Amino acid sequence: MPPLTTHPLTHRFAFSSLLICLTLVHTIAIAQTAAPVRMGAGIMTFDTVPGWGLRPDGNSSIGPTHGSVVIDKEGHIYTSANAGVFVFSPDGIVVQSYLGGDYTNLHDIEIREEEGGEFIYGARNQNAEGIKFNAHTGEVVLRLPFPKESGLELKQFNPTAITVAPNGDIFLSDGYASNHIFKFDKTGKYLMHFGEKGNGLKQFNTAHGMTLDTRYEPA
Repeated sequence: MPPLTTHPLTHRFAFSSLLICLTLVHTIAIAQTAAPVRMGAGIMTFDTVPGWGLRPDGNSSIGPTHGSVVIDKEGHIYTSANAGVFVFSPDGIVVQSYLGGDYTNLHDIEIREEEGGEFIYGARNQNAEGIKFNAHTGEVVLRLPFPKESGLELKQFNPTAITVAPNGDIFLSDGYASNHIFKFDKTGKYLMHFGEKGNGLKQFNTAHGMTLDTRYEPA
C-alpha cells in the first residue's frame, strides 16, 4: 500500500478552518462577557456595573421598586423598594435593611445630616404620609400625615416626593392626587400649601422629584 500523503492545499484549508474556529470562539467569548450599559447624556453619562447589587445566585436583592436612591457620608447606598429600604456597601453587598411596616412603599427619599446623626425623609405614596427616620437605626422620629388644619377636603392623599430646606422646613408633594405641595416646619407643624394640578404657572402635573434651589431668596 502506498504511503499516505497530504496535499499542501489540504494543510492550508485545515489551518484556515482552525483559524476561523478560534476567531469565532474568541468572538463568542467576548460577546458573552457582560458589558456595561451606558446611560444618560453629556456630563450626566454613566456606565452601569454589571452584577452590582445582585445576590450570589444572580437574582435581585431588592425585588420590585419604584423608589429612590441616596448615599450617606460613609458611602453606603440606600434604595427604597416595595418591601422596604436596602442598604448596600459601595461594592454592592447588602449590609442592612429595614423591611415591612413603616419602610414600605417609599416613593422618594432624601438623606440629611442633622444634630443627632443622619436621617432619611421619605414620601410613602400608598400609606398617605411622609416620614423621617434615623438612617442607621431605622427609628422613626417624625410622621407627616395629611394636615387637616390646611382646610382642604381631599378624596385621597398620595405623597410622591419630599425635600428639606436648610432650616429644616419640609416640603411634601401630593403628586398622585391633588398636586399640592405641603410645607411643614422641622417638628412636623403644618405651615402652608401651594400649587394645584395643571400645566401653567404655579401648577404641577404629577409632581415628582423635588429639590430646592437655595442660591437666592424668592421675591
